[in-house]
Amino acid sequence: MDKDDFDFLKPIDVLTLGSENDPCFGKYHDLKAPECMECGDAEFCSIMKAQNLHKDRIKIESTQRFKDIEEADHEMGQVRRQVKNLITKYQSEGYPRLKTVLIIAKKLKVSKDIVKELYDKSN
Repeated sequence: MDKDDFDFLKPIDVLTLGSENDPCFGKYHDLKAPECMECGDAEFCSIMKAQNLHKDRIKIESTQRFKDIEEADHEMGQVRRQVKNLITKYQSEGYPRLKTVLIIAKKLKVSKDIVKELYDKSN
C-alpha cells in the first residue's frame, strides 16, 4: 500500500500490526508528521522503523564496498601490526605477559583484550 493511498486518521486493525498487511507501522514513520505525533504507537513505530533500516543497511553493506568501513579495517590492521611488533620487542627484553599487555595498551591506547589476544596468538 502506498503512503498516499493510506488514511492515517482511520483506525488500524490491531491484528495487522507488524504483518505484511500492516498499512503503516514502521513504514512511514516521520516524527514531524502530525499523524505520527498523534499516534499512540509512535515509540513502537520508531523501533520498528529503526529495525527495518538496520536490516536494509546490513543488506546494502553486504553487497557494496564502503570507504569508511575499509579505512577502519585498514587502521585496525596497522594497530595490530604495531601491537605484534611491540609484543615481540617486550618479550625479547624479558617482560612478563601482564606488564607487556599493560604497557602496550597504554602506549597505543588500545583495549587490553586485543593485546592479550594477540599476545596469546604470538606464543
